[in-house]
Amino acid sequence: MKIITIVGPTAAGKTAIAMKVAEKIPAAIISADSRQVYKYLDIGTAKPSPDDRKKVPFHLIDFVDPRDTYSSGQFARDAETKISEVLTKNKIPIVCGGTGLYIRALFNPFHNLPPSDKQIRNHLLKLVEKKGLEYLYQKLQKLDPDWAIRVNPKDRQRILRGLEVYEMTGQPLTEFLKSTPQKAKFLPYYIGINLPRPLLYHRINQRFKKMIEDGLIEETESLLKKGFSPQLSALRTIGYKEIIQYLQGECSLQEAVARAQQRTRNFARRQITWFKAVPGLEWYDPGDENIVKVIIEKLKSF
Repeated sequence: MKIITIVGPTAAGKTAIAMKVAEKIPAAIISADSRQVYKYLDIGTAKPSPDDRKKVPFHLIDFVDPRDTYSSGQFARDAETKISEVLTKNKIPIVCGGTGLYIRALFNPFHNLPPSDKQIRNHLLKLVEKKGLEYLYQKLQKLDPDWAIRVNPKDRQRILRGLEVYEMTGQPLTEFLKSTPQKAKFLPYYIGINLPRPLLYHRINQRFKKMIEDGLIEETESLLKKGFSPQLSALRTIGYKEIIQYLQGECSLQEAVARAQQRTRNFARRQITWFKAVPGLEWYDPGDENIVKVIIEKLKSF
């Protein structure tokens, strides 16, 4: 079965298009955003507002504790479950998001790796804080040299994942990669949403200023007061990382804003490159008056 999948760079207007479609037909949105999964990170991840969530059902948003990790493999399993649930309710699932790894894991499944173990992951995170990432990378080189060769010595997430799999199973992650990949349950019909580069960058810059106005600094302060470490993957998200640097006196607010805007523009450029390599993806401007009609017509043909 084909699933409408709306993708594109951050700030292009993907969610707005998905909502317009969902409001015209009985549909639900399956979010494919690796930052919106986290609880308490609302403003800085541009989550749909409570009012938006009343209008349209959203799934896979706001359910992971910032202390926990959440992998693309976990997303694929959860997304398959949610898509099936939506279908049993006679609604149409729409996958919408900009995390390419999540979308690839859903429609081009990875090997069947073991799920993350919270206790082991927390132990490894403490080791990072005490001994540094280089220590863990050297450990990975001894335990799984084949995986270490594929991993950048500064790639914290993949180093931790390699060590986590070994700690859990006693086997190198590369052994699991030799197995036959899983088969996808669903097929995507891609709709790409993008804007001319100058306009996209302008929207990115303005959106981050709006986040500051809406209380991103206060939200970040609240997260730190709750005891969440700045070293957590969730708090290394663009926006939160820079505001934490500001709160810790490492830079001015103006510098923090400029850094976050630049990192977001760089991220958007990488997203565009990623999705342009996806076969069969049709691109649309979010201002195209016919786009919602086009998507609904496509749904009728499935």
